[in-house]
Amino acid sequence: MPIQHTNDSMVTIHNVDETLMFYASLGATQRETGNGSWFTFPDRTSYVRFWGDLHGFCVASVDFTFPEDMITRSQFHERYIGVSFTEEGSVITYNRKTEIRESRTGADCYVFNSPSPLFMKISGGQRLRFRGMYFQESFFRENGIRLYDSFWEDAKRSITCNAIHSPELLSIFQRIEKCSLTSEAFRIWMRGQGMAATGHLLDLVQRCTAAPPVYLSEEDIAAVAKAKQIIQDNIVGIPTILELCKRVALNKNKLQKAFQLTEGKSIGEYIRALRMELSLDLLEKSDMTMQEIAKAVGCQSISNFYHTFRQKFGETPQAVRKMLQKN
Repeated sequence: MPIQHTNDSMVTIHNVDETLMFYASLGATQRETGNGSWFTFPDRTSYVRFWGDLHGFCVASVDFTFPEDMITRSQFHERYIGVSFTEEGSVITYNRKTEIRESRTGADCYVFNSPSPLFMKISGGQRLRFRGMYFQESFFRENGIRLYDSFWEDAKRSITCNAIHSPELLSIFQRIEKCSLTSEAFRIWMRGQGMAATGHLLDLVQRCTAAPPVYLSEEDIAAVAKAKQIIQDNIVGIPTILELCKRVALNKNKLQKAFQLTEGKSIGEYIRALRMELSLDLLEKSDMTMQEIAKAVGCQSISNFYHTFRQKFGETPQAVRKMLQKN
């Protein structure tokens, strides 16, 4: 499925707050409802409505016609899962050129389990109508839900891009949509709905996953966190994998396995993803040359930078810079 980007603009979204700013940039008016937020647009028919905590567990009802062709680049640093029940319209999403997918009518799911950007291409003039349910990683953490360490990788493999069947989740959405509670009473009730939805989500992932759950030791988790910090702090001169293992006191096999479970990537893939993530930010926010960007993100040569970038995003850095800076 070919993607033509020539005349498109690209909007970068790093977090939920920037999502709200994006709606405002399209002319939306926001009002609080006592149990969420409601955005209405200048055409007077388009809207986006949220119930709950956008930084934890929330649901949304969307009926929106995009005014023009657009690509959004979502680059959240916190993991999350989104479940959508689409009634009309479709969008094209991809992390990389070889993973293009088109959303389907009915129940669909996306698992964002790593810092790799998610691109979404939406055709102008198309009406999108769907209901969404979103689980931010912080919701699990703040409510003491201990996810097994292979959960995110299992979820990514089992329910992303696959048709899912979960009438229980749709039923919970419908209860939330009809709820008349507001303020603190709603927040307490909504937390219970989020816990119930989490139970169905965990059951869905486990039913769709053949492998048994995997848990890492606290020492392994600490070692991975330390390794990630070393990589992030030394992106231009990253230690070899063997040196990295010595510095975090974990053997190569264990460290590689832990990265695969927690990031869905090998150490090498994780490094390449970080470099490409940084290159996108530099293309958007700086006037550095391609040679300077390649050096800043730690690529061995300009040709290596171009090859990795095109392999990842399917476009040249110059073409992507043009889209990013169009806005």
